[in-house]
Amino acid sequence: MFRDPVARTMLGAISLSSVGVGIHTLAMGQLLYERTGSAAAFALVLTLQGVVAFCVLPLCGPLVDAVSSKRVYALCGIGRAATVLLIIGLARLPGTSAVPWVVAVAALLAVFDNIERSALFKLTAHHVDKTHITRFNSLIGVAFQAGALTGMALLGLILTWSGAGQALLVDVAMSAACALTVSRVRLTSTENTAPLSARTLSTAMAGTVGEWRRMLARYRGDKAVFVMIALCAGDFVLAQGLSTLVVPLADTARGGRGWYIAALEATFAVGMISASFFTGRLVSQRLLPVWLLCQGGAAAALALGGPLAVHFLAFFLAGFANLNSLTWLLTSLQQRAEDDAKGKMASLRLLAIGLGTAVLMPVVGWFANAGPTDGFWSLAVAMAVFALGGVRVSRAYAPPTRTGHPAVPAAAGAEPATVGEAP
Repeated sequence: MFRDPVARTMLGAISLSSVGVGIHTLAMGQLLYERTGSAAAFALVLTLQGVVAFCVLPLCGPLVDAVSSKRVYALCGIGRAATVLLIIGLARLPGTSAVPWVVAVAALLAVFDNIERSALFKLTAHHVDKTHITRFNSLIGVAFQAGALTGMALLGLILTWSGAGQALLVDVAMSAACALTVSRVRLTSTENTAPLSARTLSTAMAGTVGEWRRMLARYRGDKAVFVMIALCAGDFVLAQGLSTLVVPLADTARGGRGWYIAALEATFAVGMISASFFTGRLVSQRLLPVWLLCQGGAAAALALGGPLAVHFLAFFLAGFANLNSLTWLLTSLQQRAEDDAKGKMASLRLLAIGLGTAVLMPVVGWFANAGPTDGFWSLAVAMAVFALGGVRVSRAYAPPTRTGHPAVPAAAGAEPATVGEAP
């Protein structure tokens, strides 16, 4: 796969940008806490970013379908770098007067982040060789996890000599480097798009409603696809739920020691990285409900307690299963979408993820107020429901019969092909 220049370059770009994301997340939280003395300001940023994502995602699908995914991805990197640079400038103002402006500008990052993800979905589907697209999608998660962990570790060194504002300059540099890297990649095929211009953008925005109506009409008889889109939220709910509950878990098991929290989070990442070595055998349609159920089982094991070794085994299993189900769903949706609907399919996937986390995470948080045990049980039940949806998909999802459509996993009643292989 690493002989494919597009796959190789995109993994490098994702690694660069995720280093900046790892630094940005912790540095922004510290910057706002230093100014306000409360974690509520950063929580407000995350909430506003969710609101902005819901507003922009219906528009970014038609936008990405109308123009070159490579250009959109590169421009999003430049836009993110400029936005973070503006945050750094605002943070230099004295007192707390700049805090509302920092929060507002930080919320705009959701615009570039979500358009960039849609562009990556389309770029991968068009330009990464179909024979190893599953492997590539699994390594996206690995590249992001490795980059984010590197960024978090790098932040500790940066803060030894400077402050959180200066640390954000690394995010600016990484975003700019990512944009430069993607802009220089040579694509192996062409996309049926118009040149990037104000007229192209305005036409795409004006036709948003019609584009969505045509897409939904095209897939309305393919109910398994909509179930798959909904299932995409499960992997992210599990990951965010574990990140939310790991703090009270560490407090109960190890008196809230920071090293224990970091060790469990790193174990989840190691599970994902380990799974990437077996995608050819384990990422398949028939195993989808198994991986969703394994994630629920990991949450249940954490709810039952037990020795510390159980905590690490559960986090490893959760990360291992998470990557497998995430990769199959992502790859299948990329292959299922028509060439002129890949951006909109990406938007639907991101909307499902956002809606799922917005609905289920408050429920997990409410149960967690009674203790981490109740929180883990609620997470286990949620994943069991997703696993039932996975059973439906594993039986009902069939390859399309339209001529020239990309290969997808086999239907029920036949031996399902691993995604990326010929059915």
